[in-house]
Amino acid sequence: MTVNDEQLVYVVTGASRGIGLEYVSQLLQRGQRVAAAVRTPEKAPGLAKLAAAHGDALTLVTLDVSDSASIKAAAASIARAHPSGIDVLINNAGIFGTPCQSSEQDEEEFKDILMINTVAPFQVIKALLPLIKKGNKKQIVSISSTMGSIGIQAESIHGGAEPGSMARKAVAYRASKAALNAVTVSLAVDLEAEGVTVVSMCPGWVATDMGTTASVSVGIERPPLDTPTSVAAQLKVIDGLKLEKTGTFFSHEGKVLPY
Repeated sequence: MTVNDEQLVYVVTGASRGIGLEYVSQLLQRGQRVAAAVRTPEKAPGLAKLAAAHGDALTLVTLDVSDSASIKAAAASIARAHPSGIDVLINNAGIFGTPCQSSEQDEEEFKDILMINTVAPFQVIKALLPLIKKGNKKQIVSISSTMGSIGIQAESIHGGAEPGSMARKAVAYRASKAALNAVTVSLAVDLEAEGVTVVSMCPGWVATDMGTTASVSVGIERPPLDTPTSVAAQLKVIDGLKLEKTGTFFSHEGKVLPY
């Protein structure tokens, strides 16, 4: 349970592995109820193990975030499982793309990354908003990245990025996360009067499949942060969220990051 021993309902997208799966695991260990949304539940062995261990505390939901119809169907499934509402949406599903030099980014892949990392989270929020408004906590957390922080990345201009460094790579991923942060701010403004808290969260450079793809591309074998540590820290931040912090971009340690 949380520090208040309150059973809450969480929705986690991109829950089949990595950060999403770890969120589901830690929330279930706390005694919370979770709807884990994944593209192909039958191909998610980690979730199958958690379902066997935790029974009806875990609901598996089919969700292909690239498909608008699938998003609507997933929202309907979650509404049937949790008709009284959901407390926290963790918008985690996302892709990194090819870790190429920014000037060499393929345009079609750019479009795909923007769709998955920016448009899809917005669609998920819209589809689940009626349930979020019915919940007690009314919180939306979108997993972003400091790679989408224009303030931080601008420090690499004028010779601040060595050849081959990550600062010169992944323009599509960066743009998608910067745009996701803009979605966060826009919805925070729009929904504050209804008591809905909307934030972005950077999980840190985590040793997931995505994080390792990025690290290997710059000659680093493994990212510095393990998944359980990152998620535990993120949950501590989420536990302490208040409406007055809506629109904030947090690090996994709770530091306020520049957009």
